[in-house]
Amino acid sequence: MIFIPFETFTKGVGGPSTFMRNLREYLINKEFSFVEDIEKKEISDSIFFPISFNERILKYYKKNKKPIIQRLDGIYYPSKHGFKYRYLNREIKRDYFKYSDFIIFQSKFSRLECFTIMGKMPEEKYSIILNGADKSVFKPSLKTFSKDKIVFAATGSFRNKDMVLPVIKALDEIAKSYQIEYRVIGPVTSDEVIKILERPYVKLRGKKDKHELGDELSEADILIHCQLNPACPNSVIEAISCGIPVVGFDTGAMKEVMYFAPELLAYVSDDVFQIDRDFKHERLLEKLNLCISDYDIYKDLFLKHSGLYDFNDTCEEYIKIFNKVVNN
Repeated sequence: MIFIPFETFTKGVGGPSTFMRNLREYLINKEFSFVEDIEKKEISDSIFFPISFNERILKYYKKNKKPIIQRLDGIYYPSKHGFKYRYLNREIKRDYFKYSDFIIFQSKFSRLECFTIMGKMPEEKYSIILNGADKSVFKPSLKTFSKDKIVFAATGSFRNKDMVLPVIKALDEIAKSYQIEYRVIGPVTSDEVIKILERPYVKLRGKKDKHELGDELSEADILIHCQLNPACPNSVIEAISCGIPVVGFDTGAMKEVMYFAPELLAYVSDDVFQIDRDFKHERLLEKLNLCISDYDIYKDLFLKHSGLYDFNDTCEEYIKIFNKVVNN
């Protein structure tokens, strides 16, 4: 039986919290045995956690030779976080080298950035498992496309200006030729971002649960994803599951996830850790116009690949790792 401290990691907003909530639901539905009460950790034979965890508890597992499994996505890096990046990574790196017996990376890019900043791990100590979407919620959308009104969407937690500024600059140009709507779906947590979004075509839809989010995506024509160095963007995976064309920047794991339509990703730079000033809205505009002009081709392409990234498959891969690590 594995100890998974869900309560610690399911309260927030963002990718790790969403994943842990969905994983918990899946394991319960599958009647997979796990412990989530920290007071009952003694009856477990291993522990799984994302990012980093309480060192005192990890010492207990290490001392008792009970396997420790760590899930990693993005980490802190100097081009964004300056000299603080070492301090910010200290607990992640501690668990990575000192305690973890096995690492799960969300993507090849996640592995690359962790190897670059913290150091390499031998192949037998890690696995790569991409995120997935709930296919009962995120279903192929057959919405009819019309250039009379184009509905763009973005999903996530909007906290930094680089997540919206290049998009707004590009859409200001698109709005000169088309009637458009840009639906921002999710919490906007920055006054600076709210100010940037002050446009007549912008509709702030607020935070949604996954069922409401699926409904919102079914009404969109194109998802625009603008995030710096994403480890494995759930927003993109959910849009693909809905068969909705995605336009964005070639950053992080974007090309890895969208391997079947890389031409819809705007060039940024050849650096591992890219910076927001290289998000050129002119390049994004070019990709948006490409998607609009060849929309039927891209809609068919994304519908064809909508079966990718099933969260059930993702969870089954995690269960395999849990069992493998314990048995070894």
